[in-house]
Amino acid sequence: MKNYFVYILTDDRDKIMFDAVQDMKFGYVLAGLIWSVALGFTAGNYACSLVHRLPRGRLLLDKKPYCGNCGTLLQVRDLFPVISALNLKHRCRYCGAPFPLSHTWTELLVGLLFALAFFEYNFSERYLLVVGLGTFLIILAAIEANEGVIMEKILLCVAVFGIVNRTLVDGSLYPFLDGGLLALLAGAALWRKQVKRVGHVYALPPVVRLLAVGGICVGVHGLPVFFALFITPHWLRGLVRLIRGRTPPSGGDWPITIPFGLAVILPIIYPQLMMLR
Repeated sequence: MKNYFVYILTDDRDKIMFDAVQDMKFGYVLAGLIWSVALGFTAGNYACSLVHRLPRGRLLLDKKPYCGNCGTLLQVRDLFPVISALNLKHRCRYCGAPFPLSHTWTELLVGLLFALAFFEYNFSERYLLVVGLGTFLIILAAIEANEGVIMEKILLCVAVFGIVNRTLVDGSLYPFLDGGLLALLAGAALWRKQVKRVGHVYALPPVVRLLAVGGICVGVHGLPVFFALFITPHWLRGLVRLIRGRTPPSGGDWPITIPFGLAVILPIIYPQLMMLR
């Protein structure tokens, strides 16, 4: 199976991408890939319902899938992940209203996530935790892209999956505790001007809360990589806008959860590539 994959850095086994499937027969790998993509598209299709309903305060199971514009219940032929959206050209079959392109991207990205997690972890406990964590990260980014808000409920789900994953990997509570605390302190120091005190409670800006959750997910040893992947795009965008003579972003006028999600999931999907253990 080694002939089908690319060695990264050296010929050492610990430096190989997709090491969970390198000794499997090609047929098994192909079957696992197809099954993972199918599961991912299905999960992504359900995630689109969360992206639409949660910001509007709707219950997840109070109504069958429906058009957000005309309210018509969708049929089975309307619910095939990716295929239905492309066939309908991203418009409702019944009223013709366009629906967010992010729905299709959500389905595609979740499918890709499931496939990459299979290559790295096969169908193991880590696989379930990583796809769960990654799916909530995608939902978090899709909601912010569509509605301009960072939903604390989804961020809490990300933190819970991150805690369980780190505890399973590290065999200890300290890495995620230290990672979250250090990231929180670093964020509060970097964005101290945006930290507000309301009575006896300090209100943290969104970027600091994201840093804390990211520190929990990657652990103390993954903080350098996480900070580099998350903060660098944030600062570069501000620098570009300053050069162009515009007001630098405050942290809420662009989907900051997109680089955040990448900074969290990349070190987890490819710990060897990111030199994490």
